[in-house]
Amino acid sequence: MIKQLTQLDTAFQLVKWWTLGIVSCCLAAMLATGIYALNAIKQARHEIYLLNENQVLKASANPRESLLEVETKAHIKQVHQLLFKFSPDEQLINDQLGEAIYLGDGSIKFHVDNLKESGYYKQVLAATISQQLLVDSISVDVTQPDFPFTFYGKQEIIRSSSRVIRSLVTVGKLRAVQRSVHNPHGFLIENW
Repeated sequence: MIKQLTQLDTAFQLVKWWTLGIVSCCLAAMLATGIYALNAIKQARHEIYLLNENQVLKASANPRESLLEVETKAHIKQVHQLLFKFSPDEQLINDQLGEAIYLGDGSIKFHVDNLKESGYYKQVLAATISQQLLVDSISVDVTQPDFPFTFYGKQEIIRSSSRVIRSLVTVGKLRAVQRSVHNPHGFLIENW
């Protein structure tokens, strides 16, 4: 009988350790699965899927600081294209100038008003002049709080009889503002 108790006690100990091992492995697997699921949920919150004519497009959300230089340069390029690239269409010119004024402060409006008063846009319409903007480079100091920039480019003025290329260099500063439908980059050009 003592021999049976010894074997029973050994068998019980063996079952107890096996059970503890299996339960520990299950808890570790459950913990690893929980951590993986939380990371997947966190990552999924930064991704959205867009449907476009039976195509699924994946988009990711990034903090603004990670794309700050790209967005500042895109805003500067957009404003310069609105101001210096157009066709001889009065409505198109007025729409573009209005949008450019919206994306900047009074310095851009001052420039546009000077050109209107001198009759520049009327001459463009009368002579059916087209203008193209060729961007050379845009330098922005994103380490400064007011984001000073310098724009280098060329403006090609196309008439029926000739083509003229002018060098274009502008400087200014950017101020961060709230994003909107009309201002997707969330910047305002100042002291241009």
